[in-house]
Amino acid sequence: MRHLRALLCAAVLLAGFFCQKSTAQGQQRLSDTPDFLSNSVALADFMRLSLPKAAQVGVGEGSTTGNPGTPTIQVTSRLVFLDITVLDKKGRPVVNGLAKEDFSITEDKRPQTIFSFEAPQAHTIHEIAGDDTSDGKAPVTIFVLDLLNSSFEDFAFIRYSVRKYLAAQPLLLSSPAEMMVIGNKSLELMQGPTRNKEDLLYALDHLPPVIPYKWQADSFDGERFNQSLDALQQIALQNEGVPGRKNIVWVGHGSPSFSPWRLTQPVMHELQQYMHATTNMLVDARVSLFVIYPGLKVGHFVNLSGRSPLSIEAADAQANIDNDHPFAESINFGVFVNETGGQLFYNRNDVDAEIGRSRQLGSEYYTLTYQPRGGDANGKFRQIRVTLRDHNLRAVTKTGYYAPDKSAPIDPHRLTNINFAEAARSTIPFSSLDVKVSGIVRHPENRTADIALLLQSKGIDWQAIDNGKSTAGITLAAVSITGSREVMASKVERLILSVRTQDPSHLEKLVTHLQLTVRVPPETQSIRVLTETADGGRIGAVDLDRKAIEAAPARPAPEPQLLCHQPCQVKLPIPPEQ
Repeated sequence: MRHLRALLCAAVLLAGFFCQKSTAQGQQRLSDTPDFLSNSVALADFMRLSLPKAAQVGVGEGSTTGNPGTPTIQVTSRLVFLDITVLDKKGRPVVNGLAKEDFSITEDKRPQTIFSFEAPQAHTIHEIAGDDTSDGKAPVTIFVLDLLNSSFEDFAFIRYSVRKYLAAQPLLLSSPAEMMVIGNKSLELMQGPTRNKEDLLYALDHLPPVIPYKWQADSFDGERFNQSLDALQQIALQNEGVPGRKNIVWVGHGSPSFSPWRLTQPVMHELQQYMHATTNMLVDARVSLFVIYPGLKVGHFVNLSGRSPLSIEAADAQANIDNDHPFAESINFGVFVNETGGQLFYNRNDVDAEIGRSRQLGSEYYTLTYQPRGGDANGKFRQIRVTLRDHNLRAVTKTGYYAPDKSAPIDPHRLTNINFAEAARSTIPFSSLDVKVSGIVRHPENRTADIALLLQSKGIDWQAIDNGKSTAGITLAAVSITGSREVMASKVERLILSVRTQDPSHLEKLVTHLQLTVRVPPETQSIRVLTETADGGRIGAVDLDRKAIEAAPARPAPEPQLLCHQPCQVKLPIPPEQ
């Protein structure tokens, strides 16, 4: 099951149509950007246009009055897992001396019967000689380095702090960890689950420097919000159905916050439903979120979407709102910390120590399950409360979930992601799109490979736009896979192809030159490259085995440069008349 966790990361489809500024052979750089790609879109309009389908749903209060056929995320499990960290008065985890009888659980104030109980000692790895994996019981740490929502200086401090923490760990970590980075336009898996700290350090040290340009302008707030929540959804999706607890250690600020008074009621409702869906996905997957603000001084101020500047303490306090309706007063990234049983760290410069604290809180926990008794399938929030017989102890766990809604249809956005992920893991061919590898260049010193591709126009859905142009959206991905089909690295990009013709005879002759760089960890036995149409209807795949990878010419990697990938399109030349 572990390979499925890492693999589903390859299904990340970020909202907004952006691609890398660099282009391959035969491509030309656009000098302008179409109106529908404008960065100055008003926040409310942006949310209407670019929220994923999962955001426009009814899983919360009032969902039954939504538009018929609107997709949604629904809770299907009738067994609720609670991963509970027990703290004493000094905030220290209590890992011994407690039994099932010491815990009481209520859901919407209704007492629940505890179905099963596991003590913290059950969540450790059973060491096997030469094995650096988990037996499924130990928690997994998912490091997310937040370039998207950080200043250049803060991100440098993030890298330094994560490296400082890892360097102090033993060669073999006590539980598996993986490393991701959320950047200007994508969520990249840099290193799949491993207990080898050197693999994590290697991936961190070879992360190219990038200017976080979206952080610098308020006009990108909507995109950063969307990308941040989409990343949480994708991480939850990749972990759904996988045993054990997963702890996201998000080092950075997370998405911008929004207040309802600035938004129209329809837009606010959409945002709340997006938050509801994300909450349920995290809860279902047993994911806890720990957020660490890097390098902030006491008295630092933030601006919450037009309000007067507030101290960071006051801003964070707004995450603790009415549990009967967690997103009623503020669209706040910190709410997910409370809802998932994690913790928020701020006004501290010892980020490495807070990373250690996050891993401790996320690994020393009890697991209790119960089958909900009572309650209607009305899509409303169900509040969970856990108390202990010893009132000197405090339980930290998720605060609730949104009830299932029997009338809610299945979310097609989620199904598309699953289908794409399965295609990456599968060994069968996919030929709905015709894609071929035209060249490979290895960079052994940083364990990456540049893959050049030729994409035929057959099967691509071209759409006519203004000025005689046609455009088509595709997703391009590459995954590095082990012999057991475990994904160790992935890179996903969403591109808009653009050509100055609307003639069908011309469009069908187009050949697109593309290039993608993917990490190639030592465990890699093959690379699968996938292309998918924007609607998820057609997929093409091409495979490279280890021999083909090793036979590729090796060249020095380009010198690291500060990359500032602005929004762009891939502009295609018009084919000549025959």
